[in-house]
Amino acid sequence: MSITMQGNWTVSVKSKNASFKQRFRIKGSDNADGIYVVGNNLSPLDVDGSQWTITIEHLPKRRGASWRQSAERLGKPFRHEGRILFDIFSNDSGGDQDYDDLILTCSMPESPSEYVLHGRARSYSGKCLFNPCFLFDMVIDLPEQLQEALKYPSVRDALKRLYPERIRAFEKRPPIPDPEPDPFAFRPMMIPLGIAPPETSHRPRVRSVLSRAMEVEHPAISKVQSSIPDLLKYKDKFRPRCSMKNQPGLLLRFIEYDRTASELGGGPYTGSGDRKVLGLAVTDEMGNYIFRFSWGMPDISEEVGDQPTGGGPQETELRPDLIVQVVNGTEDGPDFLFETALFANIPNLKRINLCFPEDALRPGPAACQGGRAIQSIGNIWTLNGVGNTLDPEGRITATNPTGPNIVRGAWSGTLDLFACFIDFEETPTPVKYYTIRYRRPGGEWRFVKQPYSHIKIADIGSPGYSGTKVGPFTTLPLGVDGGPPRQVEYYLNIESDPGWIIAKRTRKIQLASALYERSLYLPDEDPRTVEFRIDGYDKDGNWISDATDTVQLYLDSRPVTGEIDGITLGDESPTECALFELSAPDTPLTVKYRVRQPGGFLQDYRLTVLRGANTSVPVSDVVAPVQPLTMNYDETIHGDTFYGTADAVAPDLDDYVTAELKPDSGAWLPPGKTFCAFAFEIQARPRTTNGYGLPGARRLDVELVGINHTPSS
Repeated sequence: MSITMQGNWTVSVKSKNASFKQRFRIKGSDNADGIYVVGNNLSPLDVDGSQWTITIEHLPKRRGASWRQSAERLGKPFRHEGRILFDIFSNDSGGDQDYDDLILTCSMPESPSEYVLHGRARSYSGKCLFNPCFLFDMVIDLPEQLQEALKYPSVRDALKRLYPERIRAFEKRPPIPDPEPDPFAFRPMMIPLGIAPPETSHRPRVRSVLSRAMEVEHPAISKVQSSIPDLLKYKDKFRPRCSMKNQPGLLLRFIEYDRTASELGGGPYTGSGDRKVLGLAVTDEMGNYIFRFSWGMPDISEEVGDQPTGGGPQETELRPDLIVQVVNGTEDGPDFLFETALFANIPNLKRINLCFPEDALRPGPAACQGGRAIQSIGNIWTLNGVGNTLDPEGRITATNPTGPNIVRGAWSGTLDLFACFIDFEETPTPVKYYTIRYRRPGGEWRFVKQPYSHIKIADIGSPGYSGTKVGPFTTLPLGVDGGPPRQVEYYLNIESDPGWIIAKRTRKIQLASALYERSLYLPDEDPRTVEFRIDGYDKDGNWISDATDTVQLYLDSRPVTGEIDGITLGDESPTECALFELSAPDTPLTVKYRVRQPGGFLQDYRLTVLRGANTSVPVSDVVAPVQPLTMNYDETIHGDTFYGTADAVAPDLDDYVTAELKPDSGAWLPPGKTFCAFAFEIQARPRTTNGYGLPGARRLDVELVGINHTPSS
């Protein structure tokens, strides 16, 4: 894998300990692009450029061999005689694994305006209440973490002091995970911990940079500091329950962050300040990264007026603040997958270990296994024996913890198809190209023509770069199914090519499922099974009969619909701007409504009543036969299909049902009130997945009414 670099470095050969010939390639620089064969007279090389790469290569001794990329690992930067240096270790395809075949040293002079960051990027999973990489702050990255954290009194109290409005809104209606999340929908929350008291923690007496800048003036911060002993106990409690693993091949974007006025005034981190992109780096095969950027006088002068109240020394506060994003690297979906909390007042040489929630990275399969090419759709394995099954029509039942759990669900949205041809890499006919086809069962095969791109490390520095085309191409005729060569759409097999970032390198295509569903089926047709087939070809375009695999997926992107036909009081059926005058505090109201998913892929629906400022009003149907206001899909009851109210109690010919509702408390209005506005809502979730998650509940319809009751004197 190539190593990403930024700025001006001197590259020199430190040592060579290999029988194979060695060389390295510079690409993307302003002054030194080229290939440099390692010999006795290779002088140190001065390389400059905003974004460039180093790729180490070797030449095996077998006849006809060509130059191949070596595996590369980053060493730890260090200071020596006024310079910052680090090594790049490489391992060729020889029998040893010692990473000393060729070692390059990169060096730069120390300067107050130059910054070098380094560290290891890892994902975390398990019962992680907080981000494990922040030692002196408690950082909550996800709404699921927040929901769990609020169960603990000390943590809840600290969060309510720091983020009162966010906590108030969250507790009213906590979000349901969505398979297409917006990374900006939830920004990290930070609880500064300040000094770790020695009697409650083994940690050294070092203060959080963020808390040092905020604790003096802001009353909420000061009150949080008093609960540090309890907060540290929670960190220690959850640390062993959180598992981490290295993340190679992540594309990281480094951003300079300007704190908002409220943050400068001592308030907590919000993530809403101005931003400036500094550059990109790719993690090596161990998850390590190195990133350099410049921070000159113009940048420093902008910081002079942006110093926090009660902060530290000026020379500290003038240093940059950073956040880091994991870039998506494809044109489909959000620009980035995850964003860290704040790293404040960065010194010139700084180790910053990065931790990202594993689910947010959408990693796909970590290794190729199972004796078949197609490995997974998103995070749902398609292999036998892992707890996931596809029925004959392609409905998915998934129980494996690596992906979302679903029972007899359909597929919808963008589907990441992961497949491996690794088994064929060391044969005389390795897979060089592949095609993807689709059809209705028993129908004619059609070739997938969707564009697909991936990040090529050496091209990262190109202006406006967003990915390199993987396909489709039609230039090389292929022997489809062993027949005569013909021009069809094909893709490059990059899964073992270290020139591309490791992350998702086995992903073969991102299928827009609705495109194939609608091209093969009319709107009301069922079932909606689509068969996808992948085939491998060698470098000459010959079909490899063993490198083929198929999967059947039931696609259904049709939405869940729902309507409230009306709300009535006895025989009274008012229209818009309805106002009900009640004869008693709990006079029943009749609601007629419908919920429907045309393919039977409904997970659940519910009718709810809210009063005033979103206060939930529990209600029940009081007239037999009782209508359930909430219904959930149950395989033993519904089998393959749960359509909605068509499966409820006594639906009419149009699948509408009625419920005569009374408040469980005995009164629609709270004590002391004679009037209030009410909202009757229908919410529902489809039973579908894109392989990464399940859709959240959506509000399908809402009816607003006013209720008035004046007690008799």
